[in-house]
Amino acid sequence: MPLSMFESELLRANSFAELQNSLVALDLSVPERSRGRQTHHVERYCIVHLLSSLGTDQLTYPLVVLHRDRPDFVLSMPNRNIGIEHTEAVPENVAHSEVLREQRYGHKSYFTPIAVPGEPRKTRAELLLEIEKDEPGDGWVGDSPQRHWAEAMFHCVKQKIAKCRAAGFERQPINWLLVYNNWSLPSVNISRAADYLMRKLTEVDAFDCFDSVFVLSDSKLCEFIRSGVAIHQRNLAL
Repeated sequence: MPLSMFESELLRANSFAELQNSLVALDLSVPERSRGRQTHHVERYCIVHLLSSLGTDQLTYPLVVLHRDRPDFVLSMPNRNIGIEHTEAVPENVAHSEVLREQRYGHKSYFTPIAVPGEPRKTRAELLLEIEKDEPGDGWVGDSPQRHWAEAMFHCVKQKIAKCRAAGFERQPINWLLVYNNWSLPSVNISRAADYLMRKLTEVDAFDCFDSVFVLSDSKLCEFIRSGVAIHQRNLAL
């Protein structure tokens, strides 16, 4: 079937070995936010790390990955088509602060800011003042990093659930959501945080919209399905 003007073929593979070779060959560079980073850079980086970290039983061959919109990718295999929607979990104000820091504002070492999901957008002047003050904040107590992680990921999932249910989103026989975790947090116990997030996903019937929700973090890929949570080691060889 010919591609539409809104689709492009990212890769195709006839075997596991061919898939690995194709993934390694792709350009996964992601520029700094102040140096031309675009959504497609992050989407490509994330889909490659998702595919390389999945269990071999979840993929069949030959397979083709199309890059498009609503959903962002379609993974076509002999026995099923999977739509994969992508989002980045990053506080808007922190992302803007990163741009300013990349432009040499503030110090090289600084306290990790505590961002609240859905907080109002701050002005450039407000962010520059925060960067200059570099205040430590109230700190983290008990399991607050895990609960905050779950709240942040849940905030992003809820936004995508609304998009999934809106007109114009082309649902596939199977639908996945891939969340790229770029939230500013101290060390997080992923297993405990995933348990908190699983409860929230169940409460809002997230799996009526997405069959699987994946959260890609520094070293782990968390997979949430209706029956529970699986935590995969992320393939860092790419």
